[in-house]
Amino acid sequence: MNSVEREYNTALCKGQGMLPETLRLLQVWSPGMSSQQLAEKVRSQGLIPKATSQRVSDIVNRAFVPRYLGKDGQPAGWLRALVQRGVGVERLNQLFLLYTAREHLILYDFIREIYWPRYSAGAQFLFREDSVNFIKSAQATGRIKTRWTEGNNVRIGRYLMSALCDFKLIGDPQGDRRPILPFTPQASTVIYLTHELHFLGASDAQILNHTDWELFGLSSSDVLNELRRLSGQGRFIVQVGDIVRISWSCKTMEECLDVVAQ
Repeated sequence: MNSVEREYNTALCKGQGMLPETLRLLQVWSPGMSSQQLAEKVRSQGLIPKATSQRVSDIVNRAFVPRYLGKDGQPAGWLRALVQRGVGVERLNQLFLLYTAREHLILYDFIREIYWPRYSAGAQFLFREDSVNFIKSAQATGRIKTRWTEGNNVRIGRYLMSALCDFKLIGDPQGDRRPILPFTPQASTVIYLTHELHFLGASDAQILNHTDWELFGLSSSDVLNELRRLSGQGRFIVQVGDIVRISWSCKTMEECLDVVAQ
């Protein structure tokens, strides 16, 4: 995640977590399929009930495509392979969170800078005002280049909270607040992200210190503890000395997917 240029936009409005829709799209998408072909297949088969033609277009072109079809469709291909291996949405949820937050920087930073500090401090609720104040702070620091209206601040703040609810970080609204839910990174998430970063070219040290882990409430020392716990069993071997070294059993991401799906 590039921390140098972090301009926020309103694209999250077109689809927050979109978990069931993403699962349906992964089931019918295939490598080489254009966004137009995918949207037409969704419409013709009625895969998203009650969605208008424009809504289907927005879901495909403004949510699914930028989140999962970057890097030559690799994320969609990997996730589709997990779906075909029988991995359900309850286990895919955290991976959907990863790719959604990467695409929507405003969500990425809101989770890291607001949600997890509140969670770590033992807070029971996240408030509507938290999201609005986060947006106002982003305007003050230049992460939002154009001034949003107060109405837009409230609207985008509501979408931030809805996305967190979709990804099971917070619960349903209770007035102007939402309960913060217990959250534990799944072993399959740790294995997947570790290998994805590795095969995308990150060094062992860069893997441990990558900001993506903060989406799951993990510091670099937490990541090391998780990797040591998961070391072996056909995954990887972690050696800790003056520097941390990881020996990789899986030679491709496709081999890793077999491990994740177990």
